[in-house]
Amino acid sequence: MVKKRIIVTGGLGFIGSNLIDLLLNKKFEVINLDKITYSSNFYNTKEFKKNKKYKFIQCDLNNKNKLEKIFRKFRPSGVFNLAAETHVDRSIDNPKNFIKSNILGVYCLLEVFKKYSKKFNTKLIHISTDEVFGDVLNGRSDENYSYKPSSPYAASKASSDHLVYSYVRTYNIPAIVTNCSNNYGPKQ
Repeated sequence: MVKKRIIVTGGLGFIGSNLIDLLLNKKFEVINLDKITYSSNFYNTKEFKKNKKYKFIQCDLNNKNKLEKIFRKFRPSGVFNLAAETHVDRSIDNPKNFIKSNILGVYCLLEVFKKYSKKFNTKLIHISTDEVFGDVLNGRSDENYSYKPSSPYAASKASSDHLVYSYVRTYNIPAIVTNCSNNYGPKQ
């Protein structure tokens, strides 16, 4: 029997924690990987703490060795990548953190996933943002819009999207990119 085990990166954030709630309610086992930064909040996952199908592991995606050990140990059937430095204003003040997390971290995740996905039947869903499309003056953007990021945050997310697309094309990994707009909800 195939385990319904999912890795969620960035699961201490409000979007990731809501995703974890959904997955647990659908009877998945969830491994929450989070670096623990300014936007991480253990309050968001306090209701899962005693759930036997939930496990938290502090992990920076730039730690490739730790990622490899996690993938080997848990053998997930899917990965949701929500880990990212966020907020445009913060990226203007200090773009380096965004480049390190959103580009180099995704690169490390892709390298581990590439190796792992060849051995096991697994999929990657990379959560991005509509910010990669830049300013949309009329109507709304869709996945056919050109990338025109207008902040270091958006540029770092666009770069990570391009990395994912390149790994899909070059290495034939099973992955998709989603470009959400502003999200609102519980735990925000």
